[in-house]
Amino acid sequence: MVTVTLTAVATAIATTLWTKAQEKIGENLGDATWTLGGKLIGLLHQKNKSPLLTNAVEGSEPQRLDYGQAVLELKAAADADPEIAQAVVEVETAVNNDQSETAKEIKKLVEQINSHPSVVNNAKLANEIKNLFQGNQFNAPVTFS
Repeated sequence: MVTVTLTAVATAIATTLWTKAQEKIGENLGDATWTLGGKLIGLLHQKNKSPLLTNAVEGSEPQRLDYGQAVLELKAAADADPEIAQAVVEVETAVNNDQSETAKEIKKLVEQINSHPSVVNNAKLANEIKNLFQGNQFNAPVTFS
């Protein structure tokens, strides 16, 4: 099974957003980053996963994207579907191996996404929930009103 990190997810989101922006201005990157980003979006659309991200890149008008929600959706899709997980990892690998200006811009966007408050809070919340339910015993306080 492929392990997908939050950085891989953020890289995939940044790549799809960047390639869509370049497509709109008529610049074709023509490299693995471009191809794999498009493949990921096609796969998400085909499997009806991560609608927030696919709608943001497929619409004719630019949309404001809630990075935190997009990260959660793509992470959930990657965790549930090995084909999507593999596509996310391939996009991250392509960006990390690319030395072009485009890759540098994508990496800057990844840093912005990773430092976005909703992404940080959602990642911390997911970790806290995971830690809360580890083991066979539920130790959290339960109150009834």
